[in-house]
Amino acid sequence: MAGTRAPKQWSLSKVETITSFEDWRQNLQYTLSLDQNFAAFLVDGFTWLKKTNANPLRGIVDDGEAVAEANRRTAAQKCTHLDLMLGQIANYCPIISRNTIIKNSTSINSIWQSIRLHYGFQSTGGHFLDFNSIFLEPDERPEDLFQRLASFIEDNMLRAGGNIHHHGEVPEADEELSPSLENLIVLTWLRLINRDLPNLVKQRYGTELRSKTLASLKPEISQALDSLLDEIHSATDAKVLRASIKDKHFDRSAKKTGSIRTGRQIKCCILCKQAGRPSQHFLSTCKYLPDEDKQYMSRVRQSYCTEVGDSESEDNVDIMNKSHF
Repeated sequence: MAGTRAPKQWSLSKVETITSFEDWRQNLQYTLSLDQNFAAFLVDGFTWLKKTNANPLRGIVDDGEAVAEANRRTAAQKCTHLDLMLGQIANYCPIISRNTIIKNSTSINSIWQSIRLHYGFQSTGGHFLDFNSIFLEPDERPEDLFQRLASFIEDNMLRAGGNIHHHGEVPEADEELSPSLENLIVLTWLRLINRDLPNLVKQRYGTELRSKTLASLKPEISQALDSLLDEIHSATDAKVLRASIKDKHFDRSAKKTGSIRTGRQIKCCILCKQAGRPSQHFLSTCKYLPDEDKQYMSRVRQSYCTEVGDSESEDNVDIMNKSHF
């Protein structure tokens, strides 16, 4: 039936992520479950022995009378079906030795763990520390970063019957993603995009955050992310501008009072310097600076000149001329 068709199965490559591996595993497991001869081996908790000359049937026994006669299988028949299933898995997993899967596996979960071990993201207590190594990659979309963070946390949640103890105990049920953990994922996501973003989100969405969690506002934050980042960048440029103006004003004041200051203010555009372009000009004259930012800087300059006062208007004029406002 068309409704039960799974996407065509693909083979694992030499380089995979947790997300791509889980996509592969779930698709393969679903495909195998469609065959009633394989379904029983995919149930959590079903185990078998390694295949050796001493254990040719791998500890599997004949079906009893509790199984309908039409579905009843001998141990040999079930072992044949198991070998066929393991062979299928090995075909789509060329990065792992076939014997690891066909002869040495003892459960479906042992196969998944062997593959995870190969890629270096097996479930261990120490693996959780790799969360600190996640950063926004060059040219990576913020949403892709969020999915990497969420996938990592979900992959490291504790499982019932697993080999990881928490305060000396193994959980009796699979851990679920709590609201607080969701909030932590979103907070980490914001901080990795820009360290000033969490504070701006707190200011911008302060009213909503009185009665809503941070995670519940994540869709709205995603839609407004570009404007939020533009606001941060504009504020950063304004700080650079104000610092430059104050430095120049200090130079003029020092000359009037006879103070000694060595060196001269060097023209340097921070935008072009970071981009590797010629930067021997002021930020306010940069042709790559958006018109909106130039207007913002003009307003800052006017505000600063007003604060300085008429007694220093001569210096202000000189500063503005050198800044090319």
